[in-house]
Amino acid sequence: MSFGSGRASGAVLCSKRPQRAIAGGCPRGIVSRRDANMNATSFDDPEKRRARPVLQPGRAGFTIDPVSPSDPALNLALREWDWMARGLLARGAVSAQTRPNLEDSRRIVGELGRVLAGDEPGEGIQEHRSVFVARRIGCIQAAAALFASPRAVFVELVATAPWNLLGAADPPDARMVRGAGTALLQHASAWSLATGGGGRVSLQAEKLRCRAYYEWLGFERMTAADEPYTLVPRGPRGFSEPVRRVAEGREGPDEQRSPWMLFDPARPASVADRPRGSSERSPDAVHHRGDARRSSAR
Repeated sequence: MSFGSGRASGAVLCSKRPQRAIAGGCPRGIVSRRDANMNATSFDDPEKRRARPVLQPGRAGFTIDPVSPSDPALNLALREWDWMARGLLARGAVSAQTRPNLEDSRRIVGELGRVLAGDEPGEGIQEHRSVFVARRIGCIQAAAALFASPRAVFVELVATAPWNLLGAADPPDARMVRGAGTALLQHASAWSLATGGGGRVSLQAEKLRCRAYYEWLGFERMTAADEPYTLVPRGPRGFSEPVRRVAEGREGPDEQRSPWMLFDPARPASVADRPRGSSERSPDAVHHRGDARRSSAR
């Protein structure tokens, strides 16, 4: 992930012999909406603009592997991603449009690293968390922390390599690919389908612009009628306060700013056909829960 940094250590992350999975398991396929599956979101820009939130089959070329939270290659990748994003921001080497994406990336990459290390509490119980990476052209391109809930797979955190956030006006990087975050979420939906979750995927959109993008993909706001306790993981002390507020129909300002959302392939799409305008921005490298975890009581 050079970002024009000139540091050669990124090659460690992009060896031509990626490590194999060492923990967990998950089916690799993905099917279309008509087969009761989700075609996922994109945490970087999709390879092609789509006219409506049709969730196409999984992207070719990505290898999805389950890994241990302490996987050395993943830990190195997260540190390297932060190092390179920090360097680009400090040098002013990226466009004004890319800058907030890299700032978000640094924050979420750091949070993911702390959660996986057990230094910061997550949304669920640490032992129940599954971690997956998407690899392509020898690189770890994205990583995700997921939980299998009774009726959905919950997406806790997703981070994509910062080189995947570069735009046309930024320093080029030969390792840039599109759709790594999408590939991981497709995998989450396949896992949901295989484990009785019906392909449903739940998450919390960090920002309103993320919400708009998820809605374009077919997500809808989670409500009490969706039975949130079956869609998100229980923490060591029970469900978090934000989840309880949603389940009890008493959402507050935090839930308005960072809404809990659900993709349910059995539910008819409610989003009108429309092109995705160039002014709309994807939720960058990340999905995460905003301040929900820090304010929760588990």
